Amino acid sequence: MLTWKWLTGGGTIRMRKRKAFTLIELLVVIAIIGVLVGLLLPAVQAAREAARRMQCSNNLKQIGIAIHNYHDSFKSTPTNFTTAGTSTGATTSGFYSWLAMLLPFVEQQNLYNSIDFRIPLADRSHYGNSGNFTNYTISPSHRNAAAAATLVPGFVCPSDPAGTLRVHGSERLAPGSYAGNVGWPKGSSFPGSAMILTQNGFIGLGSPEGNDPWQTPKVRFADVTDGLSNTAAAAERLISNFSLQTSPWGGQYVPNGVREGMLSYCAGGMAARPLDRWVPYCASVTPSDPTYVRKHGHIWMSGWTFAANTYMHVMPPGERNCHIYGGEHDGNNIVTPSSFHSGGFNLLMADGSVRFQSIGVEDRIWWSLGSRNGGEVGSIE
Repeated sequence: MLTWKWLTGGGTIRMRKRKAFTLIELLVVIAIIGVLVGLLLPAVQAAREAARRMQCSNNLKQIGIAIHNYHDSFKSTPTNFTTAGTSTGATTSGFYSWLAMLLPFVEQQNLYNSIDFRIPLADRSHYGNSGNFTNYTISPSHRNAAAAATLVPGFVCPSDPAGTLRVHGSERLAPGSYAGNVGWPKGSSFPGSAMILTQNGFIGLGSPEGNDPWQTPKVRFADVTDGLSNTAAAAERLISNFSLQTSPWGGQYVPNGVREGMLSYCAGGMAARPLDRWVPYCASVTPSDPTYVRKHGHIWMSGWTFAANTYMHVMPPGERNCHIYGGEHDGNNIVTPSSFHSGGFNLLMADGSVRFQSIGVEDRIWWSLGSRNGGEVGSIE
């Protein structure tokens, strides 16, 4: 018993000493706190992902506004340049992505001004055969190396953990999460329709050394006869993020457990096929080929085919990418939209709106959204 004097009146106050928590009571409290934290963490993570997805959607919205402003200035959508050009023996511009063309319209004028577009964005300039296109590098001594290593926040989806500086030997490269729609592969057709003869997407493809007859360097809004609200402009695409494994025999291979959207498979040479035959053909190839995914999404600034800054409406979203032999120089490469979001990805339409597209979209609708001028009927689910 504690006894205190009551100083003002000479009396006393008697107080009983309070007992502490027992060990069992303390363990129960800790257990309750643990349960509450366990219940709270998924909700916090879901809220964070919702915020990241919203930011990702806003990035595409700003890209859509930039495309419209670019069109107001140049009367076409931006062009993705898939080769370097030559003039009287001297190498001229090339290998710049459609995203690089948009820089002044996404508040990156200073970065745009720092780029010397008179030279190609590559260490080498002459690519005599398809195999040369796999040996694409931008060394630290390149005049535009600093720009190629500059992260543009609006070009990276915050949900993708690979959206940081990518290192390849001496190369320092800034990644990007968004690819422009270039339509269907060369020689494709909608099931039951005639084969298309020219590129039918929304973003133009061009080659400074001389355009392939299939390429459409300049796409005008007037060329989008299916309607801007019915034609896709750009979409999310995963940035490859894995380490190749070396076999006992010295070869390299992709480890198990890598997301399908990061992988690319060799789909053979170019052949005329309807889209409903392209899908099972591409899906039947095995195993994946590490040659074509080493820098998948690693260089937002480059128009090089294997940087994957363009995509096609062929494979169902979230599934594999397929390399077409002979398509290295003209961008004829099947890249498929994908994301870290649950159930789908953000899709920018040609009218500037952004919608969350479900992975399970029906094939014919998906193919229709990729074509700007075929008269197919497609709508977002």
